[in-house]
Amino acid sequence: MGFQYKYIIVDDDELSRLSVEAEAEKYGFLHKTASCGNALEAKEIISACNPDIVFADIEMPGISGIELIKSLSVMRIAPVFITSHPEFALESYELEAFDYLLKPVNAERFEKCAFRLRDFFELRENAFSFTQEQELNSIIIKQGYDKYKLPVGEILYLEAMKDYTKIITEKKNYLVLETITGMHNKLPNEKFIRVHRSYVVNKEKIEIAKPNAIKIGSHELPIGKMYKSVLAKHLY
Repeated sequence: MGFQYKYIIVDDDELSRLSVEAEAEKYGFLHKTASCGNALEAKEIISACNPDIVFADIEMPGISGIELIKSLSVMRIAPVFITSHPEFALESYELEAFDYLLKPVNAERFEKCAFRLRDFFELRENAFSFTQEQELNSIIIKQGYDKYKLPVGEILYLEAMKDYTKIITEKKNYLVLETITGMHNKLPNEKFIRVHRSYVVNKEKIEIAKPNAIKIGSHELPIGKMYKSVLAKHLY
């Protein structure tokens, strides 16, 4: 068995905890450390075990899931919020949550989250950073003492991964220590557009635009409600 990433589940509803656990058990790279019924218990376990992932309900008696994540000093944890209240999504993204899942947990949606988590942890070990250097039609990223010039024309899209951004290109993927907003600001405004809280795309690479999704090669990306009107102005 390959490397495993430790997770805990925090939810005051036992059936919800069992539902998340049942989905997580499908993936050998996810390993359950604990299942907690409240945030206070979870804080003690996080302090003792330092898990990689926290699957947390938002609405809980006493301390909410959002308050729990805010209180953590361990910044390398990837928080995934699971709730029946979509209106909490905005606040969770402002916390740089890794993902946001709605109850009841959908198997296909959980699968997507699980593989994103795996990719994130694998890439993070060799994450890049930005240099202060700028070049026309290229960005320069750095890994240790090595610098790489990445032509912006090769970028298909950006994906938010907590306080990192995954850069998907035609040849290779990179993880950069920069928020997706900061990354977007470093790219040519006329070529890249935000289509979702988690995605910024290269407009030239869009092949198909559907009402709720766009297709770039083999990738289909969702369009967030608040970005539909802006995207329509650029595509139609």
